[in-house]
Amino acid sequence: MPLCSTVGFDKWQAEGLPIESGPAKGYPPATFVANPKSGWFVDKEAVIAACKDPDSVIVNALSPQFHKGLEPSRYGRPGRVPRSVNVPAASLIDQQTKAFASLADAAAKFAAAGVAKNKHVIAYCGGGISATVDLFVLHRLGFDDLALYDASMGEWAKDTALPIESG
Repeated sequence: MPLCSTVGFDKWQAEGLPIESGPAKGYPPATFVANPKSGWFVDKEAVIAACKDPDSVIVNALSPQFHKGLEPSRYGRPGRVPRSVNVPAASLIDQQTKAFASLADAAAKFAAAGVAKNKHVIAYCGGGISATVDLFVLHRLGFDDLALYDASMGEWAKDTALPIESG
């Protein structure tokens, strides 16, 4: 099941809350203007630098089999960004309740992977979506030096000039 549905809509339905379909009603059209904060989104050059920086930790939010490169990847070469640790976004969701796992459970998972508050944390996944779950939970845990590599493996694995690890 896709991660995005396990957190929100599945939980909403499991609680028996009302749903509707079709176009939204009662909201006037509006224009959204994005105003991204500097440093919250990083590119491959920042990730390359973080690979060599002991004060940085790179977190892969994909499942363990993709992190280890054990299965073919739709993103390109199988494997992971060098030095990255694995805290799968799906492991931060309680599969029974469809809610986020407890903060204590999440903190233990990140700590076991070596993710600490004194490190600059860059999260990635396949295309920058699942990694936002890791970042959201880290934010809830009080981490503040967080960034998203939103091009993620969709860029990294296709660029043969970039190193990749497996195993």
